[in-house]
Amino acid sequence: MPKDAAQLLDLIRQHALFERASACVNEADLVAILDAREPPAHLIVAEDEKTLIGYAAITFDYALWTAGRFAHLDCLFVHETARGQGIGKQLFDHVGLVAEEAGVERMEWQTPLRNWDAIRFYEREGGLGQPKMRFKKHVRSAKTAR
Repeated sequence: MPKDAAQLLDLIRQHALFERASACVNEADLVAILDAREPPAHLIVAEDEKTLIGYAAITFDYALWTAGRFAHLDCLFVHETARGQGIGKQLFDHVGLVAEEAGVERMEWQTPLRNWDAIRFYEREGGLGQPKMRFKKHVRSAKTAR
């Protein structure tokens, strides 16, 4: 819901900090995503009474080798005060249902190699690790991309 954009933005920024990165998304971007008829990302949140304590983001992509769409778990984050309570599993399971309902055959995601807690969690959930180097290259300035 658009009313959750400010709290969601706070979680996203905490997540980026946790991963030693930065997030350039802003509240207006989130409102636009949450209001979109066909959003570029599906956002799922976990709430404790009236406070957001976790979120997941899923997008869909196409894989040439399998000639089919797949789900990409772009983000999964639980606030440090809410970890160890099964929130991450609930978010992960919900993302799996979204992927299944979309008719994709698989879901992919990544986590930093230093995040051993996440690696153990994903392995418990049936995830199979595949070592690769992840690259990025900016092709447009952030100002033109928006």
